[in-house]
Amino acid sequence: MYTWFYGFSEEPFNVNPDPVFLYLTKTHQQALDDMVRALQERKGFALILGDLGSGKTTLIQYFLNTVDPKTLVKAIFHPPGTIEDLLEEVLRNLGVPAASHDKDSLVGQLNDFLHRLSPEETLALVIDEAHEMSSKVIEDLRLLPTPENISSRKLQVLLVGQPELKDVLKSERLKDFLETIEVQGELHPLSEEESRLYISHRLQKADSEISRVFTPDALDLICQHAKGNPRKLNILCDNSFLIGYGLSKKKVDSAIVSEVLEDLDFAGEEERIAWKSEESLKPKTLAYRIKNPLFRKLAYSLLALCGVGAIILLGRMYLKSPEETVSSRFPIKPPVVKEIRPPEAKPDLAAKSPPQPEAEKKPSAGVPEPSSPAIAEKKPSTPPSGGETKSPVPLPVAETGPAPRKPESPPVAGGPKPSAKAEPKFAVTKPIPVQASGPGAKEEAVAKKTVLVRGKDTLYSIALRNYGVANTSIVDQILEANPKIGDPNKLSDRQSVRLPEVHEESLLIPSADGTCQVRLGTFLKAEYAAFLKGEPSLRGKTVEVIPRKLPSGETWYRAVAGQFNTREEGLKVIQELKRKGLSPYFPGFRKKK
Repeated sequence: MYTWFYGFSEEPFNVNPDPVFLYLTKTHQQALDDMVRALQERKGFALILGDLGSGKTTLIQYFLNTVDPKTLVKAIFHPPGTIEDLLEEVLRNLGVPAASHDKDSLVGQLNDFLHRLSPEETLALVIDEAHEMSSKVIEDLRLLPTPENISSRKLQVLLVGQPELKDVLKSERLKDFLETIEVQGELHPLSEEESRLYISHRLQKADSEISRVFTPDALDLICQHAKGNPRKLNILCDNSFLIGYGLSKKKVDSAIVSEVLEDLDFAGEEERIAWKSEESLKPKTLAYRIKNPLFRKLAYSLLALCGVGAIILLGRMYLKSPEETVSSRFPIKPPVVKEIRPPEAKPDLAAKSPPQPEAEKKPSAGVPEPSSPAIAEKKPSTPPSGGETKSPVPLPVAETGPAPRKPESPPVAGGPKPSAKAEPKFAVTKPIPVQASGPGAKEEAVAKKTVLVRGKDTLYSIALRNYGVANTSIVDQILEANPKIGDPNKLSDRQSVRLPEVHEESLLIPSADGTCQVRLGTFLKAEYAAFLKGEPSLRGKTVEVIPRKLPSGETWYRAVAGQFNTREEGLKVIQELKRKGLSPYFPGFRKKK
């Protein structure tokens, strides 16, 4: 998925075993030499041990491609549970149909095959994951070299498995057999220096190099936490590139690796706290000095609550005027809005109007000088009578300047939509939950194309094929059109995915009053939208970052700007951001530093 972004010729850290990417460390070279020696010297049985992910299967595949042509090698990567099934699979690999499922018959067929080999030829059985075999199967396997072929040693058996295989062989039943195995090798974890060379080797195979895609700190973190395990190195590097690609970062830094380590549970609790508090040194030092983990969690929870409270306070100060706060939060209670909004002019008239509907008509007829209070009185009376004809006119006027705010309030509360003034704020918050988009109408309105999931597709790979760009902003649009998809990285083969149109017009969020807002992007973290700060085209506009909870439990953050009085004004900003490469919805996106 990310190969083109980082300039790789192929995926360098695919977890599937590939002998092309094998890096022969000292321990791997020794194990390979042991395997070759066991065959050349016809030792009968050999044993190679290694932890999960140490590179055993990759080494086997490399070994299969390098053995002497006179040696017929057959590998079994997942041994069956019985000796009969094992022998049947061996015969099938040799092209010999099994005559029956009887053990003696199958052993006889195998011996017949061995007799037909020339003296220079030999058959080698390489059994991977041998630790999964029972002691009974291993014991039966030991008896395969029969007196007829034991002298010629035409059958070699190489057992490759995890360290627990040796514990099985040490059992009372098999300890004598273990002593007869002359060749025994073991794969040890890589050192940190070997880990760096391993990463460098795989990047070179993909036509890249470490300094181009990793910062030194990021590389140190990966090598430290992989603990010399090749599979863990692959997983950490692969996921780091995936997140870096989603953030459009050409170089993976320590922040990205820290996020990967935390997501994959590679890091302990203390390390997670350290990473999260790196942004401010004082909380970090304090957290490290406090030993009690419960107290530490409580302290961070309180800090988080204070931060959220500060954000809410600032949001209410800068995103809403004092008059709008109550009406936007409680749009169904216009009388409350009326009592809060009127200023000093004739407050007693406003007090009379709610209990006496008749009094409301009288002030509306005679309101020569105190125009503001008269309009405020009309607010409660208009909902039943239908003052809608007057509401469209003052609305735009009130939005443009502070002076006409009072004349504008009567039509807003007077119509059946008392929240018209606060509507833009609702337009910002409506798209936050996935469910808010509606499974039916939203899909039909937005989705213009349907594709089928192919194999291991994710929404990112589908986005890349169809939009030429893949990041959380595009994937968020796709998720909106497919509310039944819970996780963008987990799709079923042949699953249908609706693809919405993504263009300049689709990034406008219209409001009922004719104004609109602009989608700026969706990000994995709120701080990732900070590159928009100070952007000249957004000067004078409010940029809101809104949490969006996914069904998978993950939280993304949408950035929205507004209000724009016309669609043309909003489109002009979108076009300017696109031209500068600051809109993640289009190819060429690059965050300014």
